[in-house]
Amino acid sequence: MAYQKIVLIALICVVTCTRIENNQGVMDQYVNTGVQQQIEELTQSKIGHFVVDLAEVSMRVTGAIDSLRDGVKAFGRQIEERLKLENTQWEAVEGEHNAKVISLSSQANQAEFDINREKKVLNSELIPRLHELDDILLGLKAKQTDNTQSFKEAEAARNTQNQSFQLTTTEFTDALRNIDEALDLLTDLFKSGDVRAAFIQITDEQKHKINKSLKQVKSNTENFGHQYSSFIQALTNLTERFDFKDRQVLNEICDFLNSLRLNIFDALTKAYKDEDSQKYQHSLRTQQLTAEKTVFDQQYADFYQEREDKTVRISDVQTMISTRQADLKAYQDRLRTQNNNYSANLKIHDDIVASVQQELAVLAKALQLVQTPPFLDFLNARITKA
Repeated sequence: MAYQKIVLIALICVVTCTRIENNQGVMDQYVNTGVQQQIEELTQSKIGHFVVDLAEVSMRVTGAIDSLRDGVKAFGRQIEERLKLENTQWEAVEGEHNAKVISLSSQANQAEFDINREKKVLNSELIPRLHELDDILLGLKAKQTDNTQSFKEAEAARNTQNQSFQLTTTEFTDALRNIDEALDLLTDLFKSGDVRAAFIQITDEQKHKINKSLKQVKSNTENFGHQYSSFIQALTNLTERFDFKDRQVLNEICDFLNSLRLNIFDALTKAYKDEDSQKYQHSLRTQQLTAEKTVFDQQYADFYQEREDKTVRISDVQTMISTRQADLKAYQDRLRTQNNNYSANLKIHDDIVASVQQELAVLAKALQLVQTPPFLDFLNARITKA
């Protein structure tokens, strides 16, 4: 209570401009050098100056400064409470700052981890697989092209075989028909004559028909190539020396034509068998190519779909990387701002603490000084001089 009265008196003194000024001359006259230096150091600060002035006011009003000492101690305790409150508040600020730094650092580290993980997936798995799929699809496209070409070649070969078959069977059929006509003509000659006679009567018309028929047979068999060359030569020899009246020669011609007919018939039969075999082989080849085409088409569709999926996945991963890179920058910016703000607040806190600690140090020195007799002599000298 006494301290509050002293403070009130001091404020009144300040407001009414009745503050006692420091008189250097009085100090030089009545105060020893050590006390003078201490007082000068105290009055360098506002709070030290205030204590000295308050001590003078207290001495003027009450004639003593005992209550001042209690007031200074109380004021010091208030300053200590203020320092304690500042430190408590700073601990909360520092705790909040550390929590934010930990959170932002964790988020930044997670973002960086996600970026590195997705880049690894992109560069080690997705892109190499995409290139591999491109090579696979290129190879399958080549196989599909070869398969299509094989189809065309197989069809062309089959058409060629069939055309050859049609031509061959036509020629063989024509040859058989002409041989049968020649045999019929020769058979008619045998029927028209006496079977016991060595020679047969023949008209010019009959002779002409037989010659025409034999020439046609010769023409047909010449188209068959080297396999019938012996028959062709024999027929030529017979026709050159042919005497239609000679029954023995006619028998030889008939035997020759029957033998030729059997050979051509066998060749025709073989041609049909070959055609059936070629048709069967073509069918097998077509089935094989169709099966290959089905496999190639399915493989191409599957790998193409996988490539489409990989392309979408790559786009998603690239988007993820871009997003997480933006997140990482945001976390780093916020962390930088947080640290900058913390540094600024820390400086303010340190300045406040340093200022309060300085005030406490001044109060401690003032409390020690005002309790010394030389200081009382100083106050009395100022009061007396005033």
